[in-house]
Amino acid sequence: MTRIAVCAPSTPITPADADRVLALAAAEFPDLDLHIHPQCFASQGHFAGSDSARADALVECANDPSFDAVWFARGGYGACRIAEGAIARFSGAAKTKTWLGYSDAGYLLGGLYRERIGRPVHAPMLADIRRTDG
Repeated sequence: MTRIAVCAPSTPITPADADRVLALAAAEFPDLDLHIHPQCFASQGHFAGSDSARADALVECANDPSFDAVWFARGGYGACRIAEGAIARFSGAAKTKTWLGYSDAGYLLGGLYRERIGRPVHAPMLADIRRTDG
């Protein structure tokens, strides 16, 4: 089973977004185990919590060896505010992961690529479930 941690380094998602993705994953990808970090639902201004809360959740997901991948929930300016400091706190466990996202999560993907951490992949994000045929 592939275990994927979802965190929101930028903007929040809603519980409805998470429920729809969990239902889709259960129906279409039964070998996936998605763990949606509670921080994904936090809100401070238009961010998914404070800079430190977003960075802490990202580092927690990165450094947990039980996860195979980290999936960014949604894009937004917040990722660039925490990317450098969060990446500096990653342990060796982060190097084995696949990292999934696009948009402003590209700041993180670029930083991961630069530091040769894991496999950064330009990929859909959880919030894309909101799109038509998401």
